[in-house]
Amino acid sequence: SKAVFQPRSAGKPGGAGYSKLQCVTLAGATWCGLAADRVRLVHHLAASDSDSITETQWLKTFIAESVSTAAAEPLAQRWSRGVAQLTHLQSRVITAKAFNRLCGGGMNKSDLLSQTTLTLVKTVLDQLQIPDGESVHVFCDRHGGRRYYAGPLQSVFDAVLVQVIAESKTESSYRVPYDGRDFTIRFTVKGDSFTPVAFSSMVAKYLREKAMESLNDYFASLHSGKHPLQPTAGYPVDADRFLADIRPIIKKQNIDLSDLVRSR
Repeated sequence: SKAVFQPRSAGKPGGAGYSKLQCVTLAGATWCGLAADRVRLVHHLAASDSDSITETQWLKTFIAESVSTAAAEPLAQRWSRGVAQLTHLQSRVITAKAFNRLCGGGMNKSDLLSQTTLTLVKTVLDQLQIPDGESVHVFCDRHGGRRYYAGPLQSVFDAVLVQVIAESKTESSYRVPYDGRDFTIRFTVKGDSFTPVAFSSMVAKYLREKAMESLNDYFASLHSGKHPLQPTAGYPVDADRFLADIRPIIKKQNIDLSDLVRSR
């Protein structure tokens, strides 16, 4: 996914990479039957986080946004003619407030990433109707430098006995009992070299870009300086510049920084 899209520090949407993210996401939503004419981004792709997104004032545009699938229809039709089929598409959008609340409860960033990812895996498996005798394999990019996942897997999948297949420098893989069968899951260094993982990464990047558009629009609408407020992509250094630029707005709107900025 990094080969397709690199976020621009100015945080401005557009460009070939951004368009590809959008087309891939919309084609995927159409292909698996989530949406027809329009994709409601949060409703269709991140419904489990709609409450926390709704209560975040700078994400009001994001929660309401829907995007036409017309331009992505040819790609969706082409994909649907292949052997592989996409049956579901779901993501998580963790706001800064939700992230900080979980970290304040004792979780570290690595635990939060693994817990959220594996809970999403379980949610999707619970929703899918998997034919008897059909094997299930889950592929993930490695979670930062984490090498051992048996503990988080047991926590999410009801303390089942997880079998370690391998835990190497490049890949950790496991066999997990679930619903009368086993499934395998692997966490691989540079896992997004595998197309399904790259696809999911592109969907997540697109949702992040749309959320940042909403944030930038919100603060731009409240900005009263001599010069237009320069948007941000939200990454270190430029994010510090942006926070300094919107300091008067934060003060006037009585915004709690822990609702806006992740603690780590």
